[in-house]
Amino acid sequence: MFFQRSKDSSVKETRLDAGEIAVHVLPASNHLTVVVAGRVTVDSSPNLRSALLELLRRNAAPVMVIDISAVSYLDMSGIATFLEGLKAARISSVKLRLAGVSGQSRTLAEIAQLDTIFRASGSQVEFR
Repeated sequence: MFFQRSKDSSVKETRLDAGEIAVHVLPASNHLTVVVAGRVTVDSSPNLRSALLELLRRNAAPVMVIDISAVSYLDMSGIATFLEGLKAARISSVKLRLAGVSGQSRTLAEIAQLDTIFRASGSQVEFR
């Protein structure tokens, strides 16, 4: 796909610009941070979904942090994408953390009870 691998089969720092969103992958020794910026809508969420599922399929790190602090707008397709990511993370035995949930994204996440769903699945969520 669009992720680069190093010799030890881990994912290198990568950036994907796909229309309304940008996805920046920042690997660390014990976790992978996926920074999402822009508008996560019905048009852009398929690109985000593909990126998250590919990273989880590769099982590049035991913990994945999805930072959405730079997301300016989130619709229900974005919520569905995070729930699909949570399901795939559980299958891959990866702990998933959703961070930087604020503003409009936080309101929608609270309405969808995303914090409850993530915590019930043994994952973390960080609301500001």
